[in-house]
Amino acid sequence: MIYNLCDLVEIRAGHPFRGKIHENYNGNGFAVQIRDIDELHEVDWETVIPTDVTGSKGPNWLQSGDILFTARGKHNVAAFIKSTPFDVVAAQHIFVLRAKNLKKTSPEFLVWQLNQKPAQNYFKVNAEGSLQLSIKKSVLENLPIELPCIEKQRAIAGLYNKVKQEKRVLKALIKNREDQMQEIANNILS
Repeated sequence: MIYNLCDLVEIRAGHPFRGKIHENYNGNGFAVQIRDIDELHEVDWETVIPTDVTGSKGPNWLQSGDILFTARGKHNVAAFIKSTPFDVVAAQHIFVLRAKNLKKTSPEFLVWQLNQKPAQNYFKVNAEGSLQLSIKKSVLENLPIELPCIEKQRAIAGLYNKVKQEKRVLKALIKNREDQMQEIANNILS
């Protein structure tokens, strides 16, 4: 069955920081920025900076099961938050999506679908801006989503996670081989 994304998730903008997010080790939380989402569409928690999360309302901390969507730049991708290692918010150029009904909708499946070619083509066609492309909330809300039964969603999400794990292993093997070659070069050329 086909739905609009807004039928399946609540969508809100990230925390409204004013200007640059300043690193502050004495701050009350952390901020995920677009640069913290890696090529596997996961948050690299080691690069997330501590900061002061202030505002008229209390911080809207990320929760397990949330989806982050990068709304600015050339690559509009989604990342699944399996768990948060600390109190963390999304920066202002990231939308936070939260499934309305987990019995009907798998957030990991939605992440997979948001990162696939049909959705990516939809974002390219509907992006706005000349210097800096961005996706409006209304565009994200109206993204058509094909939603099979929950069992099939979970199976696809499981396969997606296996593919990402294989990519991690291959990346580690390549890095290991490069390190070996560098060591050989250091021994021969010095």
